[in-house]
Amino acid sequence: MKKTIYSLLLFAFVATSCNKVLDVNPTAYISSDIALNDSIGVERAVVGTYSGLQAIGLYSRNAAIVGDIAADNLVWTGTTQEYGQIMNKKIVADNGVSEGMWAASYNVINQANNILAKLPSIPYKSANGKNKSEGEALFLRSLMYHYLASFYGNLPMRLTPTLDLSTIDFEGSPKTEVFARIITDLEAAESLLPATNFYGRANRTSASALLARAYLSQYHATGNTAYAESAIQKATEIINASSGLAPTFAELFDQSANSAESLMEIAYDIQNFNRLAQYYYSRDLNGRYEVAPSQSLISAYDANDKRLPVTIRYDEKNNPYGGKYNDVAGGVDRVYVLRLAEIYLIRAEALAYTNGNIANIQADINKIRNRAGLVNTTANNHADLKLAIEKERRLEFAFEGHRWYDLVRTGRATTVLEIDENHTLFPIPLSEIQTNKKMKQNPGY
Repeated sequence: MKKTIYSLLLFAFVATSCNKVLDVNPTAYISSDIALNDSIGVERAVVGTYSGLQAIGLYSRNAAIVGDIAADNLVWTGTTQEYGQIMNKKIVADNGVSEGMWAASYNVINQANNILAKLPSIPYKSANGKNKSEGEALFLRSLMYHYLASFYGNLPMRLTPTLDLSTIDFEGSPKTEVFARIITDLEAAESLLPATNFYGRANRTSASALLARAYLSQYHATGNTAYAESAIQKATEIINASSGLAPTFAELFDQSANSAESLMEIAYDIQNFNRLAQYYYSRDLNGRYEVAPSQSLISAYDANDKRLPVTIRYDEKNNPYGGKYNDVAGGVDRVYVLRLAEIYLIRAEALAYTNGNIANIQADINKIRNRAGLVNTTANNHADLKLAIEKERRLEFAFEGHRWYDLVRTGRATTVLEIDENHTLFPIPLSEIQTNKKMKQNPGY
């Protein structure tokens, strides 16, 4: 299929790099200049944009792995040397995994931009259909910009389609400007999206949940307490309208059950599969064992934590492996983007960092702990509560890709990971530096 010039430049560079992981080509790309002529074409383009989330650089592998191996939840145990670079904080600008994350994200962004650019001129029988497509495109673009900002900081913020060489040069926008745009777009998406949508696609609550995450990110980036207050308000709205957490943690990763706790997940089937189980499972269990749980993560769980046997398992040789993804042969494990447990902890964190009511913070933490079979938290001051929230997020979302974002967001990465400030950002991929004359490399690279 026909692709944009920018995508071709990115893909061509990575494809010609020696010994790199070729993980930049997303599935089901929809060529906007062919398909976007009517409402049917728009719907196909929206489906194609969701399919872009199934790229290896995104939720089919690296959205789950990189956030944990860049931090302290995973160690590299395989043959993909780029993971070793990320674990050891020796990432080079042409690291193939990083290149794939960047290229796949901007591919989704460009597809969303194509939809947003064409929508005003396309007739619809009712406004609802057009609003839904616009809301989904805004959500998907926001999701990708938040993903990228968490790793790279300043970003070229492309809000229109990249169609030729005259539109590829963009200066990097500061992270605070990126988050501000994400917030603006998600506030619009909330009003455009329906209350329910097809499985694996964003609805109004998905936009609200990502918005709560973005408010919290912007609070930490700016120090403006108004964003923390917005995060608290939005999280409270979601929690009050929800049916609560799944009864058991194990249910969340049971492929035979769909949990109401899920606020957004990536749908897979036998044709569109992921390879997460293969990368986490040990070799004795027919996996690649590219990554394994770190000893510090294993030690962080209490012995009676009900999350432990779901998250970390052992093969017959007593090798620990990640247990949240289990379909080695088929690769149809669900991958969560947003779930209700995060919303409780977003509210708790926003309250803790703004000296909120201690009992309310404890109550949100205890919702997560009690489901895991643990007693109430003993933390009873804001400093200790911040650390308690950090730990609960680590244990609750292990292997879901949150850990790096959590430590960088709160400014704790330099202390916990013992790295300098420059290395709290990944290098801007070499492909972007070479094709975008206005983009500057991150400090220290």
